[in-house]
Amino acid sequence: MYRIIDKKGMGKTGRLLLLAKENDGIVVCANPIKTREQAHHYGLTGINYISYTDYFECLCGYANDELLANRKIFIDEIDVFLSLCSSDIAGYTLSLE
Repeated sequence: MYRIIDKKGMGKTGRLLLLAKENDGIVVCANPIKTREQAHHYGLTGINYISYTDYFECLCGYANDELLANRKIFIDEIDVFLSLCSSDIAGYTLSLE
């Protein structure tokens, strides 16, 4: 599993986009349109994007999205993603090794 941990504004999303491109993955993000525009700014095309909400719907079986089948998933802003999973999540740990 890739972990990109850095301060705000240091290119974390750009690095995640590059990994998604290299691995034919899907980027799960808050705003797919904005993230696609950001990827184009980096010169990256051909990446698939899905919103957090659409991803949850696929996981729960509300949507049958073949796009996700056998694909690596790259989540942008994991803390935002977790807060959407449940408003009760108040913290988490992260091991770097």
